Amino acid sequence: MRTVTKAFRDGETIYRQGEESRWAFEVLEGVVELTKDGDEGATLVARAKAGDLFGETGVLDNSPRSATARARGNVTVKAIPRDEFLREVEANPAIALKVMTKLAKRLKGDGGITGTDPIREAAYRDAAANLPVPVTPSDTFLPAPVRVGRPLPTNLIGERKPTFFEKIIDTVVGDPTRRPGRKAKAPPPSDVLILVGRLRDDFEDMQRKLVIEALDGIPGVRVEAIDRELQRFVPGLTDANGLTNDDTVKRALREGRSWMADKNADLLVWGNIDSTGRNIELHFVATASSPGERPGRFTALNTLVMPVDFYNDWQPLARSIVLAAIDPRSFTQGRILRSCLPSLAMGAKPMGLEPSPAMEPVERAAILFCYGNVAAICAQLEGDRAWYHVAVEAWRAAIDLMENTNNAPLLGQLYQQLGLALQIIAERTNDTDRLQDAADAYRRALMHISRRKQGLDWGLMKYRLACVLYKVDMAIGDDNALREAVHASQAARQVFNRYTHPIRWSEISNTLAQILQVYGDNIRSVPVLEYAVKCCASSLQVRTPDTAPLQWASIQNTLGSALFLLAKHTGEWEYMRQSSEAFRFALMVYRDHGASKMAIITERNLTRAEKQIDGANAKRAADPVWAQSFNITDNSDSFDWQSFLSGDPALSTDSNERPGGFSAVA
Repeated sequence: MRTVTKAFRDGETIYRQGEESRWAFEVLEGVVELTKDGDEGATLVARAKAGDLFGETGVLDNSPRSATARARGNVTVKAIPRDEFLREVEANPAIALKVMTKLAKRLKGDGGITGTDPIREAAYRDAAANLPVPVTPSDTFLPAPVRVGRPLPTNLIGERKPTFFEKIIDTVVGDPTRRPGRKAKAPPPSDVLILVGRLRDDFEDMQRKLVIEALDGIPGVRVEAIDRELQRFVPGLTDANGLTNDDTVKRALREGRSWMADKNADLLVWGNIDSTGRNIELHFVATASSPGERPGRFTALNTLVMPVDFYNDWQPLARSIVLAAIDPRSFTQGRILRSCLPSLAMGAKPMGLEPSPAMEPVERAAILFCYGNVAAICAQLEGDRAWYHVAVEAWRAAIDLMENTNNAPLLGQLYQQLGLALQIIAERTNDTDRLQDAADAYRRALMHISRRKQGLDWGLMKYRLACVLYKVDMAIGDDNALREAVHASQAARQVFNRYTHPIRWSEISNTLAQILQVYGDNIRSVPVLEYAVKCCASSLQVRTPDTAPLQWASIQNTLGSALFLLAKHTGEWEYMRQSSEAFRFALMVYRDHGASKMAIITERNLTRAEKQIDGANAKRAADPVWAQSFNITDNSDSFDWQSFLSGDPALSTDSNERPGGFSAVA
């Protein structure tokens, strides 16, 4: 077999998630860690040791890498080209047996089907019989590995995803459990496909042709006309307030994405000629959307306004805005955007920041809003903070033009995007004034965003406001900011509750605990510190060390900090023992996953806790005190929050002295 031996040093990447699967690997020496990126960060999924295969699953079905492989220490691997590997699997029974055994073990570790589902078991046997060496379940299935911690309840994590081996069986023999009529998900393409629908009131189709010509010729991008008009399929979309009606927008997104799915496209451009007949108004439907997690997010309210029969001078602006509205689905598409978008954005900068004064203020504001999004996306693609400043400049100019209008939803989104960019700039430069500007932008966004109509965006702004105010307090020491942060966090937890959004709820609960422990320490309030411990304990019911290890360690670190402060203010040193235990758990995970910065902070906290324990003769207990003494619940009915938020002195002592030297933030 034609192979290549390669050596990697500690921390070097062997391949990345999403890359093309061209090689399979066998570990000759050392350990390789496989991590998978997700909404909650990188998660360790497996370790390959000497003699183990890895990377073979993508080679078998020619799919992109499902995880990132990195060397843990000095590693030597044998790299096997895809064609050679497949040829050897077909011809060599020993290799086929090794691959099949690994897939069988993985299937059993994911929950298994043998012995519980006769249909799947029969399908497995049929598929296994086609290998050079027949493999039976009794030969290969091993006991499931012991899980660390408590798994997520099924009602929180939803339906289990099929394992790789189940997908193979489904492909070969057909899965009888698949819902009828459900289409297979198309693979992410290597290029970018943009669909341009018919424009309403463009009777001769001339303006759409101009749009297609303006977008044509971008390297790696294909543009295709689709003979459908979205407004004809979505009632109410042509109304004056159609784009501010959540139900109408959801129907438009659903319809547009069904068109895109048929073509495996990345963006749908639709629009109309405005009522005056002077301008083209273009809107965008991307492959996915989410609450405002990042600056530069395009929504249904973003409109590209260009004059009818526009000249070539508009081409850079049109190209940059349309490309920025795309959510890349693969690394290849990301590279296409990275290579094209910044140069196009630079060419469009004069028109993007200074739209024609002949246009109406609302039309100029729409262009400024879109160009601000373009600049924010460029900042993320290039890692250049200067683009965020360009985005802030564009959004501030748009706000000035829109301030005296009644378009509350658009103003709310402008302030939301402005706050996100200002927060990023402030955190990278440690600029407290920028942090306060970001908090003010979030407050103004909340004045224009409706909790009833835009609940997720409203809850996210509350959470962002809480985080910014917490950092303001850490920078300048402002108890009023902490009070407002507590109030905002509680409001966010009402939107992202434990059952509909468990992961986000856990994150907000951890942040609330951090805020409460700082404030409780400042005012020396035991009830506030007790509630901080309750928030951590509730959050740990969702996060586990095997599903989200780094996030679990972060909560353990916050719990340790809260218990440390509780011991300090109550004199009950059993709390200190539990604090030390929480720090030790967190430190173990941080070290195991290479989070050196957090490991240093946690180790420092653990050392201080152990010094306090050594200086006191604390009685050891079998169970954690916080689990025995506190009613761990998701409500705060037992605590008088109105008195707390109004500053009732009964909840604290007269001292507002801030203690120093303890690293309580995870």
